[in-house]
Amino acid sequence: MVPQPAGQSRLMTEVTKAMEYSLPLADELAALTGRMAGGFLTKESASKAVQFLAYVLKDAVPGATGAGASIINARGRRESAGATDPVVLQADKLQYELGQGPCLSAWAEQRALIIQDTRDETRWPEWTAAVTDLPLRSVLSAPLTTEGRRIGALKVYSATPGAFDDHSVFLMERLSVPAAVMLGNARDREANGRLSSRLVEALANRDLISRAQGVLIERMSLTSAEALTVMLSTSRLQDEPLHQVARGILAGTAEQ
Repeated sequence: MVPQPAGQSRLMTEVTKAMEYSLPLADELAALTGRMAGGFLTKESASKAVQFLAYVLKDAVPGATGAGASIINARGRRESAGATDPVVLQADKLQYELGQGPCLSAWAEQRALIIQDTRDETRWPEWTAAVTDLPLRSVLSAPLTTEGRRIGALKVYSATPGAFDDHSVFLMERLSVPAAVMLGNARDREANGRLSSRLVEALANRDLISRAQGVLIERMSLTSAEALTVMLSTSRLQDEPLHQVARGILAGTAEQ
């Protein structure tokens, strides 16, 4: 028997749990998860994957008129977010500006939270007051967590009070598990790409600086340390990065 990847194994566990709830729902979750997986594989950045996830959520949760997903860092600040419409973006933005709201609490408390009616809600008074003029009455938020890592949070909104129930929570919680795995992989892939680019740039800059040192050593009869000192002094005086100074020295040599 071929062993399954860890992410796929966790995904199958969640689908099995859904089967205990109802067979049609299990089929629905499997189809939605397949859609997520296919979409995430075609998204070259975590921000685009988050945007794609928002539309999957809106279609998946009955009664949702808008949906969003956010990647949140360890300090509780949003790194990237996706939303189906401007109302969701505005409601989400207000949470981070005010430092309170159901999405942030779902992420911090690691549990799903429902607002049946924003006009009666008392848990986040500043946020509910700020969204009074938005067509937003019901809210459901759930955390995105994988292997103990708090990736972010999901949220769906409705203009109708009481739009979400236990079934809605069940759907969100089941979808959040594979979504967290896929989104975490997308973020890690993007971070590794950025790291690789920085390493390539650092190596290229080191080569530039080394070659420029060689030019100064030969041209001015300096030691390696003295050549580097000259370049550092020029960098400070001209307020330029050291690799730019090195590039200038090499360009001047090439022109001679």
